[in-house]
Amino acid sequence: MIEEVEEEDKEEVYMKKILVSKEGYDEYYNELEKLKKSLTRNASCGSDAYTSAVGDGWHDNFDFEQTMREEKQITYNIKKMMNDTKYLEIVKKHNKKDYVDLDDTVSIKFIYDDTDEIEEYKLTGKYISNNNEITLNSPLGNAIYNKKIGSTIIYKVNNKEIKVQIIKKII
Repeated sequence: MIEEVEEEDKEEVYMKKILVSKEGYDEYYNELEKLKKSLTRNASCGSDAYTSAVGDGWHDNFDFEQTMREEKQITYNIKKMMNDTKYLEIVKKHNKKDYVDLDDTVSIKFIYDDTDEIEEYKLTGKYISNNNEITLNSPLGNAIYNKKIGSTIIYKVNNKEIKVQIIKKII
């Protein structure tokens, strides 16, 4: 059985939601606090760069200009995360034996025209994943979450179809 994950369906169901575990929820807000502290530190550096410049304080002052660019980027990230908080949704393990669940490590076969590759990934509810982990919000994580072991799934990344088969859970 091949199950296609349509892009429109994913937008309706997943793109509006940011799926996280309780740990991922806490991690999200910790990351937001780090950004806010970073903005404060950056503002202090900008002030120092401005006052240390000779003359008008900002004209041809690379340090000050760089600090202002960084401030804009940090501010953008904070605004985006603040806006995205309304889409956060905490998910819990559903404990279906033959289905891919939160915190499961699974063996995935990537099926290409000329070859196949098998990789192992842990599906995590974290906001930021580590090595060999995928989040529920990644294209692959979205595609395999709550799917039956043995299923073959086609999902899209950058308008390119990727075919995978969920081989087994790793215990």
